[in-house]
Amino acid sequence: MCFEDFLKRWRNNPATAFQIALLVRIAAAVRDSSDCTGAVVVGSFAKGGADRLSDIDLIAFCSEGAGHALFHTIRQQIAPSKVFITCDGAHDPNSPFQKLVFDDLTSIEFHVISPGTKLTLEQPFVEIVNRDRCLESRASSRLAPTEHDMTVFRYGDRFLAWELFNCLKWLWRGDFQTAKRYLVKLGRAIEASQAGNGSAVK
Repeated sequence: MCFEDFLKRWRNNPATAFQIALLVRIAAAVRDSSDCTGAVVVGSFAKGGADRLSDIDLIAFCSEGAGHALFHTIRQQIAPSKVFITCDGAHDPNSPFQKLVFDDLTSIEFHVISPGTKLTLEQPFVEIVNRDRCLESRASSRLAPTEHDMTVFRYGDRFLAWELFNCLKWLWRGDFQTAKRYLVKLGRAIEASQAGNGSAVK
């Protein structure tokens, strides 16, 4: 799906107005950036099932050596005064990512991927930028994993607030079983990390 068709679907939905307004700003910025070779929306918005608390999931591919510059370009579109929680990480030194929760409990996670970083795009995704067939070189026919397939405690204590926030969203939606399953796995992963037996649990 192209971004314009995506916007037609979501623009008049009052429940997701904040997320879409932020996404429009980011899309304009990455389209104007020569550092960006490709960008897509993934997750619940791409799947068509987003709601009031759904996060924006954005993947942006950059040219060689431009990872941190593109990261800064995206970050400039986010009002610092609205940020409640920030979680910083990196796939490698040239491919940073960030997960943010805002004060109204909406959220975003965005990943900047350098040419040498392995990442395959799974279905579905919404195209924002696609220069020199960047997205075709990354795309797969595989479907994106669901919350049941998520790896727990992958980034350790640094992202614990984000993981608990995900559980709160499931509880708000009435999906108590998913929240409970995740919390059980999370507890096991924390215990394992404290015992020195690893940190991530699938």
